[in-house]
Amino acid sequence: MVEVIISFGSNLGNRRENINKAIKKISEKVEILKVSEIYRSAPQEGVSGGWFLNGVLSGKTSMKPESLLKFLRSIEIELGRPADHKKNTARTIDLDILFYGGSIIRKRNLSIPHPELTKRKFVLKGLMQVSPNFIHPQNKISIKRIWEEFKNESARQKK
Repeated sequence: MVEVIISFGSNLGNRRENINKAIKKISEKVEILKVSEIYRSAPQEGVSGGWFLNGVLSGKTSMKPESLLKFLRSIEIELGRPADHKKNTARTIDLDILFYGGSIIRKRNLSIPHPELTKRKFVLKGLMQVSPNFIHPQNKISIKRIWEEFKNESARQKK
């Protein structure tokens, strides 16, 4: 079994229900250890639609990374996200693998650790709740330290 950390978000339809259904589905193949609070965040990076509800969960699975990705995509489709969804469109559910143990994977359709996670407050906030001491396998620093650096950088940019 490998520890996995997955982010979730929804900004279309009944957002909380979408998230609850997704977590229940994920639990069929991932032993869920911890789930962050569910919090609101504004759409980022040009994504259309209303405010998101977001969060992060940690768990353990025996699935290989590609199988886990396929499983998460099947949940997204089952909950109403089109298989051919366009980038930056509103979504009933968005599930991303942030970490798969200490693995670093770079393939055409799968990048682990998630390449944007250190720039996204809505991901870091949940990571701090479920696994603040997790060490990022690429930069070798803890989530807690990444969060502190993110907050310091954000404060500098506001000045």
